[in-house]
Amino acid sequence: MASSYWKSSQFDQWLFDRQELLSVRLRDISSWSINNNSSPITEDDYLKILIFYSNIIQYIGEQYKVRQQVIATGIVYLKRFYARYPLKSIDPWLLCPTCLFLAAKVEEFSTLNHPRVCNAAAATYKKYVHLLGGPNEYPYQIKHILECEFYLLEIMDCCLIVYHPYRSLDMYTREFQIDQQLFEASWRIINDSLKTDAPLLYPPYEIALACLLLAATYRDKMALLKQYMIDAQIDVERIYEVVKHLLKYYELMTTYDADSPHEGKQIKEILSKIPKPKVLSNDSSQSNDQTTTTTTQQNSNNTNNN
Repeated sequence: MASSYWKSSQFDQWLFDRQELLSVRLRDISSWSINNNSSPITEDDYLKILIFYSNIIQYIGEQYKVRQQVIATGIVYLKRFYARYPLKSIDPWLLCPTCLFLAAKVEEFSTLNHPRVCNAAAATYKKYVHLLGGPNEYPYQIKHILECEFYLLEIMDCCLIVYHPYRSLDMYTREFQIDQQLFEASWRIINDSLKTDAPLLYPPYEIALACLLLAATYRDKMALLKQYMIDAQIDVERIYEVVKHLLKYYELMTTYDADSPHEGKQIKEILSKIPKPKVLSNDSSQSNDQTTTTTTQQNSNNTNNN
């Protein structure tokens, strides 16, 4: 493990440029075949897809009371993968539980095993099956998660340690003598920041400071935080860029309809446009194996193309 964030693989290999992320997504969207009657996928639609699958990891983890840091690491793994590979390369319903299980290993959360994560994924799948237009039952088994885990390790080049803003928030809490209410509000906003591009674009301390700044907007700590940024020569523009990502997320959530009491009409239409992995076998007993094989082959092709 690197002694600090600045010497870590996260800083060295997994910090992206905004234009780099955008170009990958635009290239992905351009490869999708859209019906004439359908509206084209927008960048906001793409962000909602990533929000949806980030939430899937959250829901799977919450079923077994997984620590938030484990869930956060799993979401970052998911975002790292789709920052470099298209959505069609591996089915997100296979990748989500795989990311969470690998994160549990890395964060040493030993109570989450393969059967549990697979059962939780199946239960979550059943909750959202009406939005998916796919099989009625969860199409993957433990062996598929195991196979996907090795693939994920290879793609991430075993760069598994993730530095999160929670540690920076603890430091700011002590330094600014932040009360419990403001701390909890900032923590919740950090959780929300995982659903944005911020973890791929900014160091954890900048994300933590932006979340604290947003939480303190109407509190007496605002002047203190601003003075701290001036004294520490922190790039205020970058902090406000993170704030803009968060405000964009909250704006998207006003029309995000995947969860009750909404019917999910919009997200169902968006998800239907994602190219699905093809099952090549007519033998139903082999379909699960071939589904995994197909997603893996597609990912290999994309790796070679890139």
